[in-house]
Amino acid sequence: MSCCTKRVCIIGLDGVGSNNMENFLKVLSLNNISNIITKGYSSSFISLPPYTPSAWTSVFTGVNPGKHGIYGFLKVSRIRSRFRVSLASSYDVKYPRFFEMLGMRNLRSVVINVPLVYPIQGLVGLNNLIVVGDWASPKQFIHPKQYEEEYREYLVEPPHRWSEAFDVRSYVRSVEAFLEKRLDLYYELLEKENYNLFIIVFSELDWLMHRIPDIVIGKQLNIIYKVLSLIDKFIGRACEVCDLVVLVSDHGFTVSRLFIGVNSILARNGLISFSYRLNIDKLLRRTRPQEQRDLSTNARQVSGLSRLSDQILRNLFTTLSMVAGKFMPRHILNKLESVAPISTKVDYSSSKAFMLESASWGLYVKKEYIDVVKKIFSNNRFVKSVLHKEEVFWGPYTQNSPDLVLVPRDHVFFDARLHSESLYLDYVGEHEPHAIIVLYGDDVLPSISMDDNIKVSIYNLVPTILAYMGLSIPSDTDGKPLTEIFSVELPSTRKKANYLQKFKVLRRLQKIKQS
Repeated sequence: MSCCTKRVCIIGLDGVGSNNMENFLKVLSLNNISNIITKGYSSSFISLPPYTPSAWTSVFTGVNPGKHGIYGFLKVSRIRSRFRVSLASSYDVKYPRFFEMLGMRNLRSVVINVPLVYPIQGLVGLNNLIVVGDWASPKQFIHPKQYEEEYREYLVEPPHRWSEAFDVRSYVRSVEAFLEKRLDLYYELLEKENYNLFIIVFSELDWLMHRIPDIVIGKQLNIIYKVLSLIDKFIGRACEVCDLVVLVSDHGFTVSRLFIGVNSILARNGLISFSYRLNIDKLLRRTRPQEQRDLSTNARQVSGLSRLSDQILRNLFTTLSMVAGKFMPRHILNKLESVAPISTKVDYSSSKAFMLESASWGLYVKKEYIDVVKKIFSNNRFVKSVLHKEEVFWGPYTQNSPDLVLVPRDHVFFDARLHSESLYLDYVGEHEPHAIIVLYGDDVLPSISMDDNIKVSIYNLVPTILAYMGLSIPSDTDGKPLTEIFSVELPSTRKKANYLQKFKVLRRLQKIKQS
């Protein structure tokens, strides 16, 4: 197999687990997806924690977060036993992703909607990359710049704020409109560009399953049929254009009916430091007429009197809030925060323990309080297990990982809000660990002709595709090539390369050049 003649397309289906896919195919006519699952190799694997940024980075690096350094959209640094929280970016991915490995070998990739590709300067091998930013990028972009000029009309804002959508049907229509518009760009790049690897992640189903929990259990599927059929059609075209097509997800979805207020529990045990602040923007939105709200904030910024009055209001309200926080029940504070112009600010640097992002399942805990926090949640009958970080992550960046990982029982999820009830009922679509992988191509054996003993992990994709393309496998990968699923030998499985070392050198050179 020559790496110059084989084209691979990896299609990410964000949030679509094995049970979700089974429900879709039972009810909806998705001929292309059904065809490749039937004729290709399909399996499931465990994604732990089942969280978008860490899971996709593991899929595309072939290593665990302890080696690639991504645990969420936010990152936590430890400075003299204090925590510091900031946004994660492309620079925080400490291991080369699949497309960067190819770029270092002068092979071309098209990369669409993959998390943590912003800023683009944090990627290695840019001369061999066409990159379309994902929904979480601070702005929609295409690299190289000339492509952005050519395809600017397709850079519409993604409707990913599902929690703010009050009308379900209008939200579904906005997702459909976004996908239809962007697909014109996706087809252009799929059909007209010269590449060895094409990667695209569809996040629309993740947004919809969050917003419409019935979809997760196989109800109201007609609502999302258009979105699924558009993705199905794209998959069919990819099968015609590429030699190997891979469907893969980062996690699955379940319906959560019971929620644990993790930070609320920690706060009640005196482990989180926080304060109340006047949210001046929220206050102004409530008190100003609409035409005044729409004016530029520059007018307020030039007024010294306004700045002074703002500061006086902040100080006064902060004092009142702190007093109220000591005497007012937390469930009332939680309701008050949703209607009043106040917000809670967690002081991470002086907190002893906290959950930063609920879907990460992770708790950051100061060393001397680990046993205390573990005992609190080990005694909670809705928590299946409390794992130390060494049981989940390994590698040089485990020092930045959550110290404890909470594994919930079925249909239980976490709430990271400070003033939530410690335990309450709800009906919400949330992440679960059962992800899928499907490979389809001329050399792939169908699942029905194989044993069920093949062990698949989230780390297998990178070494498998590298071997398929005739390229060396990373010497420190956490996965192995799935050689059993191919009808031909993959000879490069015996070849190893140190992609990480070259990645570090090239990154350092890029940084010097940029500075």
